[in-house]
Amino acid sequence: MIRDIDSSARQTIGQQQVQQQLIYKYLRQGASSQTPPELIQKFQHLLQQGKNDDAQVTKALERIIFAEESQFHVFLNQCFYTILDSWLHQSESLVYLDRLLNTLDVVCQASSYDRCRKQLIQLIKNYQQTESYQQLKLIIALIHPHKAIAKNLDNSLVTNESADISNSLPTPLINAYLIRYPYLYQYFLPQDLEAQQLIKTIQQLQSDRQKNFEILLSRHIIYRFRLKQLAQMKMMATGAGKMIMKVDNPSLLSAKAFQIALQQYVGKIEQNNTLLERSQRFVAENKYRQTYQVFKQDLHRFLASQIKPRNNTYQFSSLLEQKLVDIFPQANDKPLNQTQILQTCRQLFSFLIPDPRLNEQRDQFAELVANLGTAQTMMVLIKMTLICPESKADLEKKICMIATHYQHQTVRQVPWLVKSLEHLLIAFSIYFGNIDVSIAKSALSNKQ
Repeated sequence: MIRDIDSSARQTIGQQQVQQQLIYKYLRQGASSQTPPELIQKFQHLLQQGKNDDAQVTKALERIIFAEESQFHVFLNQCFYTILDSWLHQSESLVYLDRLLNTLDVVCQASSYDRCRKQLIQLIKNYQQTESYQQLKLIIALIHPHKAIAKNLDNSLVTNESADISNSLPTPLINAYLIRYPYLYQYFLPQDLEAQQLIKTIQQLQSDRQKNFEILLSRHIIYRFRLKQLAQMKMMATGAGKMIMKVDNPSLLSAKAFQIALQQYVGKIEQNNTLLERSQRFVAENKYRQTYQVFKQDLHRFLASQIKPRNNTYQFSSLLEQKLVDIFPQANDKPLNQTQILQTCRQLFSFLIPDPRLNEQRDQFAELVANLGTAQTMMVLIKMTLICPESKADLEKKICMIATHYQHQTVRQVPWLVKSLEHLLIAFSIYFGNIDVSIAKSALSNKQ
């Protein structure tokens, strides 16, 4: 009996997929043979009326409408990605993406007593409340940002954590800021996405925009280096500094906060070593660590070193130590291996950046940043990626989870998040990009 039920369920799912594929094919054909306005009009009519001139499409849509609601959300989501994937072959079509998305608002304004149309309108309204819809809006913003967003963002973010940020931009993160962080792009894409051209496009945008930021960052660092040279030669008073073309700070960090970030990531911070040098030494010492337990003890000292919480009651070192004690205690006496290192970093990322969708952990990362400050929090996270580069993807996923959780907040509401994202953008560019670190070291000066 159970086998019969399972067989029936699989058959139903198979039939639904057939119906969905039929409509996807219809949309692909329309995207290749019709102008964007024509396709949008037909797609809107399909969603408004629940039917089409093609009887097969109408019948397929009706069956989809009265299937499970979750399946309809998957279907409608894929409809948009199917059109988007096709339009990527013709860049002039991308200007119609917002208009395509607006079809849902038009449909939801309608009303009907027809059972099929009424059900369809309600399903679309419900879809607009899903994470999938918000994800789609973000993907469209990445591919074709509004002109105001595409321009260089106003470098006006106040980064003194205790300062008044009333003048910061009220723009929601999803509309402007998340486009600045290429290291998050790949995690914005839905899993099991059937849109190969879209995946390639996002990967290319990620690469291009990351390189562009690295170029801007390099130019700014060189500009600071030249100013320092003139200052050392006591030529600033003669006006020589005006002969150097100014290159603005490409981050949203203030001059002071940027200086702190640069000092943290390329300057001498511990035992006259840079963060990278100290991390490399930690990795080199792994071969002398006899057991996994010794590694965890040394890792605790490495991560907690020089971390000073703002609040004396916040015992970061003790919390971190206890977490490490709880990680794979059964392996304490075993020899250290690379898998253990990776899994330990993953466990720590989950501990420091828990899933904000869980009520009891919703604001834990925000509390961590509030207690340690942005710079120190990012220092701990970056240390782990330097001793285990394989864990960088895990950090990116966790940060993406935080960013999307707060994506409808404004900078005024979550300044700590934008500062964190900026720190990672700078650190990843320095450690995993093509920044000339030697010039960056020379450019450091507390007098600027």
